[in-house]
Amino acid sequence: MGLGRHIKGNQNVADGWTTSRSSAVAVVGSGFIGKGITFENYVGPSKHQAAALRSGANFSAFLPMQLRGYQDTLYVHSFCQFYRECDMYGTIDYTFGNAAVVIQNSNLYVRKPNDQQRNIFTAQGRADQNQNSGISILNCKVDAASDLIPVQSSFRTYLG
Repeated sequence: MGLGRHIKGNQNVADGWTTSRSSAVAVVGSGFIGKGITFENYVGPSKHQAAALRSGANFSAFLPMQLRGYQDTLYVHSFCQFYRECDMYGTIDYTFGNAAVVIQNSNLYVRKPNDQQRNIFTAQGRADQNQNSGISILNCKVDAASDLIPVQSSFRTYLG
């Protein structure tokens, strides 16, 4: 699925949606491959949780694509997922969930959050220490997005 598609949404927690239902796109099933797609939730940082993509697709792969959002951009809900050569934009917990995830050879851009907030790349949601889930980031570039560059010294950023 994909090649040049740009899918946008604006559902968010501040307007009454749950985090799980806020995604511009939700992928479920097994063996999904997305290529050349942009998933975006464009509500901005003041609307809090607003996912661009929620994936609960086992053995899914997302190849050159973009994910654009702020808080909770990528909700890696469950199962095994692979992201390669992606551009990802977000602020707080912008990759979060309880899946087994590999993000490889991608660009991770930190955006400007609200005042008094900080940026956090990952938030692993594992509740049971016996689960085999986690978020692995391999050979990726971490950088400030254009909206953060002029004020980047005003905000702290953490990997997870």
